[in-house]
Order: sequence, then structure tokens, then C-alpha cells
Amino acid sequence: MKDIPLKIRRVNAVTGPEFAEVVRIYTEAHPESERKSIEWISSMVERPEYLFLAAMQERSVVGFAILLCFCNSDACLLEYMAVSHDRRNMGIGKFLFEESIKLRGISDRYLLAEVDAEKTQLAMRRKIFYRRLGCKEVDGLSYILPPVSVALPPEMNLMVYSRDLPESIERAHLRRWLVSCYAEAYELPANDARIDTMLEALPADLRLL
Repeated sequence: MKDIPLKIRRVNAVTGPEFAEVVRIYTEAHPESERKSIEWISSMVERPEYLFLAAMQERSVVGFAILLCFCNSDACLLEYMAVSHDRRNMGIGKFLFEESIKLRGISDRYLLAEVDAEKTQLAMRRKIFYRRLGCKEVDGLSYILPPVSVALPPEMNLMVYSRDLPESIERAHLRRWLVSCYAEAYELPANDARIDTMLEALPADLRLL
């Protein structure tokens, strides 16, 4: 399987084996505290602003990425990405990321990624993975991930990618991204108090490190 070429296939319906395999990998790879319900995921797949991308080796789904293109925004969110446990460390995650940022509607935007802030070995490896792909972290931002299950989410950071990534962003620009994340990815009010909590102690310009 290692030498079989990878291909990207868009999944746009809950019917069919590809969606079932995406759900299997999604469930095994993400902790309950960061995982939306299967019903919620199922409602997302047919929404036009979402892209469900499956990495295929022949007829097998070996990884996936779920991206949300925000309305009236210069950003999109890499909401979930994972690789099947028996296909990890084979470059599939890198392939998914690099194919995603080539897509129309994504290639000309900022790509945001919510990443665990914990200092565990796994969390640190994830940050290294994104940094190697050209992502940078919003300095000083303690990102509050809204709960999506009964389990409390971990502390998070926000990482950003674009082809021409600046050295800093304005706090007002970051606010627009946070509002889009809360309103469109988590279906929360645009004036959710946690957005102000995240921003209140931050400077007017934030470094991307």
C-alpha cells in the first residue's frame, strides 16, 4: 500500500462507503472533547461552504480533511484532519494539507488551524507538523475552543497559513476570524463573550511566530 499513489476525492453525501470511512477515521483519531457528533458531521457534508476531502489509495480512504470556507471572509478553517492509524507517518497528512491549499476558494485565503496548546509529545508533534508546512502561530492568543460534547475541550492555539504570510496581523482582523469560527463552525452568536475574553489583553498588532 505504501507505494500506491494517493488521490483526492471530494465526499459530498452521507451515502456511500467514503463517508463511512471518513467517520471511522474521525472517531478513532479525535478525542471526544474535540469531536462533534456524527449527526452534526453528517449535516455539514452537504453544505456548500464545507469541503470534505478523502485521501484515497485505490478504493481505500486512508485520511481526510474537513475545511470550512467562511462567508464574506478572507479565511477558511481546517476544521479536522486525520490519517488512518495504520497509515500514519507515510506523508498522507502532508499530502492532504498541500492538496487542500491548492483548491479554488482556499488557495487565495488564509487557512486557520486549531491546535492543542498542551505540552504533550503528541501536541508538540502536531505543531511541528504544521510549522513544517509553513503555518505560524498567533502569538499570545489562548484560543477558547467551544465545547462540542459533554467533555471539556483542551487549551488551544490558533495557527495560520497563507502563501504570503505577513509577520503580524491586526487584532481587528483576528476578531473577524474568531467571529467566523464561532458563528459558522460552532453555530454560536457573533457576539459570544469568549471572543472578547480572548482578545482583551492582546496588543493591536499580533505577531505570527
